[in-house]
Amino acid sequence: ALLFVVAIVLVLVVAPATGHHLLKPYQLQRLTGFLHPSHNPRNQTYNITESLTAIGSGGKTGLGTAGASQVNLHFLPAPSTDFIFAVVGETYGFVGAAVVLSLYALIIWRALRILTMSKNLYGTLIAGGVLAMLMFQVFVNTGMTIGIMPITGVPLPLMSYGGSSVLVTFIAIGLLQSICVQARMTAATKTRGLVSS
Repeated sequence: ALLFVVAIVLVLVVAPATGHHLLKPYQLQRLTGFLHPSHNPRNQTYNITESLTAIGSGGKTGLGTAGASQVNLHFLPAPSTDFIFAVVGETYGFVGAAVVLSLYALIIWRALRILTMSKNLYGTLIAGGVLAMLMFQVFVNTGMTIGIMPITGVPLPLMSYGGSSVLVTFIAIGLLQSICVQARMTAATKTRGLVSS
């Protein structure tokens, strides 16, 4: 146990020191902008500043599509892809953002339920992978728009503009549906076998 603690402490001390030298200048600038967003709001932290402004200006119920100034005046960068959650926050406000997050929570809960329903290891692993993919994308995208994660190009599933992301998400949801149907058919076959004998 002591060796484990020492190893963790070494990793926490050595990783930042060596990582600083391995990062490219733009990566270091991104990391610095994430850790200190108020230092230079016009250059390296412009995206997050405009995203937070858009979300904050939405208030409780939003400004509507006509009143969303950050989006309409093109202050918010990449509003249809990386910062789509900020668009929802400004246009529909806290209520709209809560509805979107609730729908994602429903999809994630259903994926978790299908994971527990699966009757074989293969289905369980696929459902677990789909669940992890969806949770990661939702957490990273919403996290970067509200400033708790560094800005990356991770799309928000089923909302961000882009064909490949939507296609992969539809395939993943189709796999979940297939696992669910297979689990129900297996359960029904076992029940019929018990009733007939």
